[in-house]
Amino acid sequence: MYFPHAQQALKKRSFLHILGVDLGGGKGKKTAVATLRIGPSDGGATVTDIAPRTGALPLYDTTLLGLLGGFGDGTLICVDAPLTLPPCLRCQVPVCPGQEHCVDAAVLEMRRIADVAGSTGHRDLRRGKPSITPYTQRTTEVHLFYDRGLAPREGLGQGTGPLAARAAHLTRALADRFRLNDNLIEVSPKATLTALGFLRPYKKHLHERQTRAAILEALAPNLRFGPGVWREACVQNDHLFDAVICAFTGYLWARDGWMERDSASPMLRGDGWIWVPPAAAGDAPGNRGGNPTESNGVRFASAKN
Repeated sequence: MYFPHAQQALKKRSFLHILGVDLGGGKGKKTAVATLRIGPSDGGATVTDIAPRTGALPLYDTTLLGLLGGFGDGTLICVDAPLTLPPCLRCQVPVCPGQEHCVDAAVLEMRRIADVAGSTGHRDLRRGKPSITPYTQRTTEVHLFYDRGLAPREGLGQGTGPLAARAAHLTRALADRFRLNDNLIEVSPKATLTALGFLRPYKKHLHERQTRAAILEALAPNLRFGPGVWREACVQNDHLFDAVICAFTGYLWARDGWMERDSASPMLRGDGWIWVPPAAAGDAPGNRGGNPTESNGVRFASAKN
């Protein structure tokens, strides 16, 4: 099975453990963590643990931080939640000059991406929608939406505020050992699966469990489940499933040395980045023979360019 490699790699990243975190609210019960152990000589990744197990307490902050901090060096954490704030919320200018006159590097890049999309007649812009909202969006979300056709949750979109606040707290609490885009990355399981060609809904759908099972089966050559970790638990629970996909995204990121797109300015790195499999012209797990197909109940399509 093929997974797209970046055309250029800064370096091959090496980790022993990769932790995928499907982050929920601080007072809720929806946070899940999956642990991958990386095999020697790119022998793939093995799920060695999932949490919480049936009957275990929810992963509130103290428990979650204890779990994440209990791993030694050589650990990568991949979080499905905004790890940085939108540019308007980071801005230090006392009086906003308005979006049209803003000179913040992130806002300028967002406007550039939206202007290019507008010149090509993007459907949403024809409807009169605002092209960007830099108080809820970051450059990475604008890029993924207009340039890749992917729609991850916005940094401070509807219902994301409490989640973003918890993610900011966890980022600071882990800052003594984990640094953004070094051994701590932001991911989106939905965007990862879409980029890999898995298009059928795997949550809140009549056949969601069959779809999750089919996806895990398709990933099996690169993603295995170790002793005592039942794949069926991830089929039954979408939060555990998302945690596994978060960790698998980190595995691909480390293995293939993904980079930000070539036009990304170093000034934008403080704006945050959602890491998604790069666009590829070649085959992908969901693309067989160059045409969309059906396999194990999951619709496949080629990755976008």
